[in-house]
Amino acid sequence: MLSLIPEPKQVRITDKRPWRAGGEVRLQLAMEVEDPRLVLHCRRAFPGREVTTTAPRAGEGYSLLIEEIVRIEGTEGTESTSAQASSGEAVLYNGKGSTSKPTKADLSVLKGRAEGYILEISASGAVIRALDAPGLYYGLQTLLQLQSLHGGGEIPAVSITDWPDTELRVMNFDLRQTFSKPERLIDYLAEFSRYKTNAVLIEYEDKFPFSTHREFVHPQHALSREELEALQAAAHEHYIEIIPLQQSFGHLEYVLRHDAWKHLRETEESTGEICPSHPQTYELITGMLAEMMDAHPGSRYIHLGCDEVYSLCECEACRKEFGGVRERAFISFLNRLIEFTASRGRQPIFWHDMLDKCPPEELAKLDPRSAAMIWIYNGRNIQAEVTSLTHKFRALGIEVMGAPAVRSFDWAEHQNYPVIDNRTDNLLQWAKTAEQLDIRCMVATNWTGPFSLGVPYGVFETTWYPMLLHADLAWNRRADADTFIDRFLELFHGITPETGHARLGNYQLEDYYDIIWKIREHVQRNKDYAELIAIMHDFEVATDRSRAIHKYAYRWELYPGDSAEWRSLLNNYTRNHNGREAVRPRMLEALLQYQPRDMAEHFVKSRFYLHDYLERTLYQELGLVHSEG
Repeated sequence: MLSLIPEPKQVRITDKRPWRAGGEVRLQLAMEVEDPRLVLHCRRAFPGREVTTTAPRAGEGYSLLIEEIVRIEGTEGTESTSAQASSGEAVLYNGKGSTSKPTKADLSVLKGRAEGYILEISASGAVIRALDAPGLYYGLQTLLQLQSLHGGGEIPAVSITDWPDTELRVMNFDLRQTFSKPERLIDYLAEFSRYKTNAVLIEYEDKFPFSTHREFVHPQHALSREELEALQAAAHEHYIEIIPLQQSFGHLEYVLRHDAWKHLRETEESTGEICPSHPQTYELITGMLAEMMDAHPGSRYIHLGCDEVYSLCECEACRKEFGGVRERAFISFLNRLIEFTASRGRQPIFWHDMLDKCPPEELAKLDPRSAAMIWIYNGRNIQAEVTSLTHKFRALGIEVMGAPAVRSFDWAEHQNYPVIDNRTDNLLQWAKTAEQLDIRCMVATNWTGPFSLGVPYGVFETTWYPMLLHADLAWNRRADADTFIDRFLELFHGITPETGHARLGNYQLEDYYDIIWKIREHVQRNKDYAELIAIMHDFEVATDRSRAIHKYAYRWELYPGDSAEWRSLLNNYTRNHNGREAVRPRMLEALLQYQPRDMAEHFVKSRFYLHDYLERTLYQELGLVHSEG
């Protein structure tokens, strides 16, 4: 098994001698259309090595030839490549004779398969061929993964032919709650691309640097214009398209919380839902959309949000204008937004849920220049539900996109890392459904909280495991899920299957968060993520999992004065208190690697708030605090 992510479509291990990478190489890059990004990535992959660029004949696409530099015996100072060495000459290749040469792959197998590549490795080096620049880049990422797995030693002679099943393979930055520092976000774009992700959906909310409405901009954590430009430059450099998401109907708490805009709420109680019939609403929302689109000139899409508009059509004006029909109100306003964004050359996307059970006569009015993004995160019937919705939208000429989740509510609002049983099941069901329905865009939604006024979910850095499972399945819908955890542990953490299973015995796809903290002494790569998960595990053990003291305190009320009950309560309190206080500084220290200090402190407070409150109240009242020890 080659521990590659995504798992390639076709892999053939040849009987040729392996390539002992790490020696001197010469790179020859041919580009049908010049792309400076490819030169940059070649130089990064092989620092200090010469890169020669040429233009191939029309139709020959892109190629990268990596040849081992060899020396002819008896001719001191003379160097050549194995391809140049003539018959009968003794060619030195890392001390061994070799005259093998990478073959010129037939690109016809990739016809009609954008972003595909062919990678061939032999003793003398490697050759990558592709029909387009992203394909060559992805072939280079596979080669770099192989080098990483073999630690610069012998890479097996292999022939790989590979291409994506999904046109748009999308990750998600949700900036509404706690999120990573801007420089981290930039680094993660590069990391996404190493696993062949080619788009990212970003919901900025109040972290976007609005210029017209500065009151909507977060005073501490909004991105600056320079940071936004750096994010976009990094995305372009790594063949990633940014899809901005600007909420337009619901989830507008960060707008409608302001006194100056409260009058646009659908009802006084609907702090996040705007009234579509108010004369000022359209001007406000389209102004924000215009700013968002202007700031992302390279994006083909704009996501309008439009999910969970719970109070739709409840105000008197809406009931009168739309006859009390919720879907009519929704489609009327959505169509105005579609017209606005489409007229500016963007394809608008909306979440599907408000039209889930829309009457056919109302749905038929929806502007087909849009795309419906179906998000279904739970349940055993993803295929049936998505198939029904897909047929309904496609019958009207509306494109369908898919959105599983790598982190969502999962009835665990205080989760510290994803509820992985639910997430793996959701991703696997969606992969099968996407294949059957040929859905061309799949987004791994990764929410930081239920909404902007809620309690934050776990930290972004704990979600790499399901994110890379999504990357695996979006590229190759038939990737072997049974081997994913072994491939992930080896590629992402440097733990071979032999080490992992020798240490822990059998484990399965859903077991990552239960095992990684047990074997973190074996982690060779991304050790900080493993330690972060271990800290979250230790916090849960000290609090929620076993010894939350308020679960024992009632017994003292039942049996006041009983010494055995008191000792049980005190013992449990002491373990809980000591466990919590031991993990608190570790949690903050770990988070400061990824988040600004006040954001990290906010996250820690969200986890410890209830326990600290009980310390000041219930535990103090019971006499536990001064009785400790």
